[in-house]
Amino acid sequence: MRVLTLNLQHAAPARTPAGVGGRAGRDTLRRAGDELAGVGADVVLLQEVDRGLRRSGGLDQAAVLADRLGMTHRFAASLAGSVGGSLLPARTSTPGSGYGVALLTRLPVVTWHVMRLRGGGPGRRRGFPAWSPRGWSWDAGRVLLAAVLRTEDGPLSVGVTHLSVLPVVARHQLAVAAHGLLTLPGPHLLGGDLNLSPGALASSEVVPGLLAPLATGRTFTNARPRTQIDHLLGAGLVAAGPARVHHLSVSDHAGLSVDVRRAQRPAVGG
Repeated sequence: MRVLTLNLQHAAPARTPAGVGGRAGRDTLRRAGDELAGVGADVVLLQEVDRGLRRSGGLDQAAVLADRLGMTHRFAASLAGSVGGSLLPARTSTPGSGYGVALLTRLPVVTWHVMRLRGGGPGRRRGFPAWSPRGWSWDAGRVLLAAVLRTEDGPLSVGVTHLSVLPVVARHQLAVAAHGLLTLPGPHLLGGDLNLSPGALASSEVVPGLLAPLATGRTFTNARPRTQIDHLLGAGLVAAGPARVHHLSVSDHAGLSVDVRRAQRPAVGG
């Protein structure tokens, strides 16, 4: 089974030689769909996906891509709002418009699951007085979207998330997301833009204790890849081949894919 994760950045044109300029819209999303079709993934995990937002042409991006790829899909918003209004923390997983994550798959879906991940809340910005609105920032909550898939070898649980840019908050969200995913039937795969380097992952309580990295590759930035913050992690799964980094015509992130298979169970007796 081939799995791909991509921070779509609402299909904004990439700043690479492959980028053709312009704004995010139907044309950039169409190109992204063609490129994703070429990857041949069975499961596609997307972050920074727009639904009904003006900046990306008012499209339901997950639905458009799923239709192009011939996949089932689900979208879960971390922020919700109107096309012309402000984005606010989402209270439901399927608002009329919003911004969040999506899971696309060719495999039959048994159940869908959504878990809210608490953000860091208000924080001070250096260089601005406390009384100024510019002196404060807000770290919004995130979301985990998961699906239990039916495979020939039994159920497989896959989740996608996009974690906080604050490392302390991201590590906590990762722990919550991992424990939540592991309550579903295994094996398990968690992917997305985790905003954590491989070193930061290795120092978390999740890796390698609960989940192990399945793919290594520099994914950020798309134009000048220097580090990896997009990850595919698994439990009860192993990589069946080398990981691949995909520099698409959209996004400031490169995509990351790998073929996975179930880990062999240890022999009983001996």
